[in-house]
Amino acid sequence: MDEMELKESLSAAGLLVLEECGDLGGLIPPLVTGQAPSCPPEDGRVESLVDIGDPMLLEKANAEWYRLSVEAGLFAEADRQFLVALTPEEDGPSQWICVELQDSWDIMGKGASGPLGSGYGRPEFRMLSLDGSVLSCGTTWESAISAFVLKELGNSQVLRKFAEWVATGEIGHPDESAAARRWLDGL
Repeated sequence: MDEMELKESLSAAGLLVLEECGDLGGLIPPLVTGQAPSCPPEDGRVESLVDIGDPMLLEKANAEWYRLSVEAGLFAEADRQFLVALTPEEDGPSQWICVELQDSWDIMGKGASGPLGSGYGRPEFRMLSLDGSVLSCGTTWESAISAFVLKELGNSQVLRKFAEWVATGEIGHPDESAAARRWLDGL
């Protein structure tokens, strides 16, 4: 996906791609956050599930994502900038893309049709606050759409163990291994 296609597909979700968000060097690597659905409630995971059969599925799932994201601190209602995990090049490293939530948005429906999921109404995404302290995710289970948040990422044993493995270089792109080491060293 080229840069223009990426911007257009994120725009359909109501996300404006920003050119600059500051230094992102010490943040948890997007690859590591892929393990977030495995984090238990003891790690601080707060989740909202909406049944796939609910006639208001997307409206409720979008509302729950927004509520959880604001309450946890992914972004403030006045300044709605955050990061989205994407892999722009097929064999390249995953990376954080800086975005701003627009007034009209649909993360769980139209967004899931693009880089934020596997199809309309099937979200699979990870978003991070600009300071790296809050992770907000969407995923699709067998019978529900989930929106969940996780704070204090360095306290999660699941994420730390996976980051240690990524840092060995056995998995992922070399840039992701280096990023995992930087994140762990900064904890």
